[in-house]
Amino acid sequence: MALATLALLPGMVRAHGETADEIPAEPGWRVAASAALSVLDAGQALPSQKLAGFLLQGDAGMDRRNGRLEHGTLSAGWRLTPSFGAHVAVGKHGADPHHTEAAWVQWQDGARWSLGAGRRRPSLGPVIGAAGHFDRFGLLPLAKQGTLGHDWIDDGVEAGWRGMAADADVRLDAGVWRGRSWPAGGDGPAALAVHAGAVRGDWTLDAFWAYTRPEGRGTRTSGAGGGHTHSAPVCDAALVQVACFTGKAQVAGASARWLSHDWPLEVTGALLWHRDRGSLESRNGLAAYRGDTAGGWLDLVWTPQAAWEAGLRLERLSSRQRLEGAGASLLAAETGLTAYRPANRAALMLGWVPNRQVAIRLEAGTESAAGQRVRFAAVRAVLTLEKASTR
Repeated sequence: MALATLALLPGMVRAHGETADEIPAEPGWRVAASAALSVLDAGQALPSQKLAGFLLQGDAGMDRRNGRLEHGTLSAGWRLTPSFGAHVAVGKHGADPHHTEAAWVQWQDGARWSLGAGRRRPSLGPVIGAAGHFDRFGLLPLAKQGTLGHDWIDDGVEAGWRGMAADADVRLDAGVWRGRSWPAGGDGPAALAVHAGAVRGDWTLDAFWAYTRPEGRGTRTSGAGGGHTHSAPVCDAALVQVACFTGKAQVAGASARWLSHDWPLEVTGALLWHRDRGSLESRNGLAAYRGDTAGGWLDLVWTPQAAWEAGLRLERLSSRQRLEGAGASLLAAETGLTAYRPANRAALMLGWVPNRQVAIRLEAGTESAAGQRVRFAAVRAVLTLEKASTR
């Protein structure tokens, strides 16, 4: 029973995994509602709330202390025919306005070829794609926050192939995306992303690479004020309270999951890397910018009994950044790069997961970034309701 429960858990985060998995395999429909509710206690705001010292959107972030709706989603998937399906999902974070996370239509030729279009997350693999809001751990991994901003949601088309090779279930994906959200942004050309994954025995392996050419990807400067927002700041001619990056950006990642069929143990690891090469401009200066940000996390999860689990997550995020030009010093101060320190987090988790609908977890840990170190504790409940029907 313990092994069966452990194998079941990844399916509970399907709403934040690969979008194609939300479309039923057989003609019919599926609707689901999921909510993550959390109460986090810490002496001050977590340093990851803003993650100062890294070139991101520059907003104030979401204060996770006290009780709140961490994340909620409503989703529906349809398989109209064996070849055609669709999926839609709407999400909400705390008091933020709701937003469309997916609006996707897909054609597939049997079990091998597929072609989809609309809005969704590009395929990054189940480990990286699902990490975050409905994860076993309550905080978005530092590496995902520092390299992808948060979750990369974009409009585009993606083609996929599934098949067997070397006794492994292989998945290949290639997509062209509009490139209006992080890690792209502004008015640049379309972004490209490719993904490869394989499942063999106890192992699941994935890797991806994305290339974008942002033209005016905005970062709020220190004087911008305001709270948390998912909207990127606009880079216009006035450059009011914003710094704008133009150039080339690449993001790459790899992940591995070992889910033992003989032991109640799961080991998961992921690495992410983001490179920027171009120029950074504000009203007060213009400089050449070079940035390389890399990070990752390691999870160990033990399921001693069917409904119980215990886990450890270790994380690190670091960056090398250089500004050169007449306005370099002022730009570094405006964008908060002068506050840079490597970011680290360690967390312990104890969870009770009696079924697919309910998961309650206690978590305690510590994180450090931008010269601050904060201890935290949290209790979280992830609730899922699902209804499905086949013809």
